[in-house]
Amino acid sequence: MLRTHAPVLALLTASALFGCSASNSDMPTAGRGGTSSGGGGAVNGGSTSGGAGGTPATGGASGSTSIAGTGGLSAGTGGSAGAAGSGGAAGGSAGSGAVGCSSLPLCDDFEGVAAGAAPDPSKWTATVLSDCMSTAAKPLVDDSQHHSGTRSLKVAGTATFCDYAMVGNSTAFKAIGNVVYGRYYVRFETALPAGHTAFMIFPDMMSGHSLRMGGQNSALQWNRQSDDATLPSQSPAGIALSKVPPVGAWMCLEFMIDQAQGFISTWVDGNLVSGLVADGMPTADVDMAWGTAYKPSLTGFNIGWQNYGAGAMNLWFDDVALSATRIGCN
Repeated sequence: MLRTHAPVLALLTASALFGCSASNSDMPTAGRGGTSSGGGGAVNGGSTSGGAGGTPATGGASGSTSIAGTGGLSAGTGGSAGAAGSGGAAGGSAGSGAVGCSSLPLCDDFEGVAAGAAPDPSKWTATVLSDCMSTAAKPLVDDSQHHSGTRSLKVAGTATFCDYAMVGNSTAFKAIGNVVYGRYYVRFETALPAGHTAFMIFPDMMSGHSLRMGGQNSALQWNRQSDDATLPSQSPAGIALSKVPPVGAWMCLEFMIDQAQGFISTWVDGNLVSGLVADGMPTADVDMAWGTAYKPSLTGFNIGWQNYGAGAMNLWFDDVALSATRIGCN
């Protein structure tokens, strides 16, 4: 799985020697290029109109979903929609104007369910992975941490190999179509361990295995379960092009997956992470081993925690959304 060079092998952590196993079932990408789209209009009571399209090479941003008032995700009144930007190549998206939570296929700030209860069953179902047995507690709505409002979704992940605690949504995800954008805030209680973990899983009908996002060598990574390939490569140079999440603070994570082209893009706090991009143009230490042949057919979206012998983790998710266009971190 690991693409390394002899001069740098000694620099790798021990965990790079045992990647995520391709036999562990999880059934549950815009490019570096592309023309950026128009900025979003105001959605929290203002009257600002959308901005002009941005510059290339960032996979254009579309209108953002504002967190209005005391932290709810619904749009305020009075905002005017931004003008749509043009579609970009390799994953740049057409712009959208103001995007209110109610207009998105999936949007949840976990405010509508009491603390201690399971998340809204109209949006979430318990994840079932065919080759692993879950002994961890189910994810529950929690009021000890929150990005907006007063509640979030808490996941208490165990250190047991292959154990998992996740919830998922397939209905909204499949309804979006070929190109799917996602956005959520996540808070890790402790640092990501050196060994392999996953906190987001997409079942892939094409390969019979999953596309996963999590961590290895304490930084974010994408992992393809079918052959255990990683994005970026787990060399020191590749890991340096990824992102180490903060501890005890909220991080905004956005992703785009273009299934027909096999493109993936990832943003952290609004910034494109170069090591977490697959755009059909192989880049050393990023996606050379990932290749260009992978074209998934994803059937759902799952968040939580799955461990491959690395360690336990308490983590929280808030303001989770899926869309056909980029949502943004606002």
